[in-house]
Amino acid sequence: MHPVKEYALLCELATQSTNGLNSYMHIFDRTGFPEGQPMVLRGFLAVRFTRLQEKAALEVYVTDANNTLIEKGAMFKQEIKGPTANLIVRIAGMPIPAAGEYRIWGRVDAGEPIELCAWYADVKKVAKQTA
Repeated sequence: MHPVKEYALLCELATQSTNGLNSYMHIFDRTGFPEGQPMVLRGFLAVRFTRLQEKAALEVYVTDANNTLIEKGAMFKQEIKGPTANLIVRIAGMPIPAAGEYRIWGRVDAGEPIELCAWYADVKKVAKQTA
């Protein structure tokens, strides 16, 4: 079952942190789901990292509104090579437990997490069609 896409919001974030995280992201900001259907996050993100060491540990993950990692919320956790790196992640259908706000975070070398994007899952009541 595919979600009903309300609109796609282009998030262009240029966040610079002390650990060299630059982000440029495209993702569905709001997606409405028919009542009773499973909720999944679909979209993609692209992130550019600068000022990295020769080798760095990168994590990208999703949390709920309470800043708790959701089940299967780890999108990427791997060593990358510096001094710059580009990461493109396709989100093909990450299960979302309930309606609400979700945030995508990134961090390099277990440093301070940087919020990349917020996403809201919403339930849409679909009117039944009569013949």
